[in-house]
Amino acid sequence: MIPTVPSQVPKKTKAKGRNSSKVSNPDLLISVAFFIIIIGIAFSFLSEVSSPPEVDDFEDGSEPTYEEALEDHEAQKRAYDGIYFLFSSVGTVILAGGLFFKATGDSEHLPDWARTALIAGAMWFLVRLFTTELSLFETVTLLALL
Repeated sequence: MIPTVPSQVPKKTKAKGRNSSKVSNPDLLISVAFFIIIIGIAFSFLSEVSSPPEVDDFEDGSEPTYEEALEDHEAQKRAYDGIYFLFSSVGTVILAGGLFFKATGDSEHLPDWARTALIAGAMWFLVRLFTTELSLFETVTLLALL
């Protein structure tokens, strides 16, 4: 039987709870943080693969001299390293903030013990991030050696 009167058409009811297709702010922060860290890693790669100028290219006495070209190369390499350090540091702080906001505000659907573990892990990550001399990548490398 096909309903002909609009009152006979069943109404769609919204399910109470979380909308799974909605992207929350902490998820966006975490995604942006990973994107920024990956851009920083790309600059680190550029710093590693850039090769210094060849001496043979400057033997004919043309300008600039080899020393100037070498200084320019070193300045470019320092710039790439600086951008890598900036992006990886900013990305890591944004990642920590996103994890903290995810643990505190976007985890109502989890049991209390899981929320407590998430908050403790995020707080440990934030404290470790700002109080240790080792970078996050050095720590991961050292843990991989174990």
